[in-house]
Amino acid sequence: MSRRYRLGRREETVQQTREQILRAAADRLGESGIRGVTIEAVAREAGVSRVTVYDHFQHKTGLLEALAWWTFEQHDIDRIRRARLQPNVRAALADFVRENARFFQSVGSQGRAVLNAARTDPDAATVIEATYFSARRAAIRELVDRLDHEEELSPTWSPERAVDALMVITSLEGFETLTEHGRLGIDDAAEVLAHMASVLLRSR
Repeated sequence: MSRRYRLGRREETVQQTREQILRAAADRLGESGIRGVTIEAVAREAGVSRVTVYDHFQHKTGLLEALAWWTFEQHDIDRIRRARLQPNVRAALADFVRENARFFQSVGSQGRAVLNAARTDPDAATVIEATYFSARRAAIRELVDRLDHEEELSPTWSPERAVDALMVITSLEGFETLTEHGRLGIDDAAEVLAHMASVLLRSR
């Protein structure tokens, strides 16, 4: 057996174990909420030792960060970036908002629990701030700068206020207000949010 083959098999096993732990963490989150995502509980659920979990993620914050990215990637969070970067900036604004709403729908209650965890768990708050909120604000800032540069931003909106408005429009709370509490379907909710975002555009 060649050394390269052995290394390849070892890397595959390491990746499988990592995936197994993340799936266990997701199951614990779905069953017990963020308080159920402890190193001990996840190790037990995954059928591995606590040491193995620590070897992969170092600490609970590292596990939560990996769980957040893993969950987002499972549901193609990149769709939001693709919408934002399309050439027509007015279309990019509307589709960015629509795809953000569809992403929330796609991740389901389990994925939304990852985002909501920031409200109750300090470790989760640190992770979600770094992996989601800061990244979303930076993406929105780039989009608003494009609108401003191409003179498509309404003169009644400063770039700073436009960023703040889009942070609200693309928030999980806004999405759940329309879908969970307002009982709109995903397509209707996405259109309402896109229409709200259109107030930022210069009239033609």
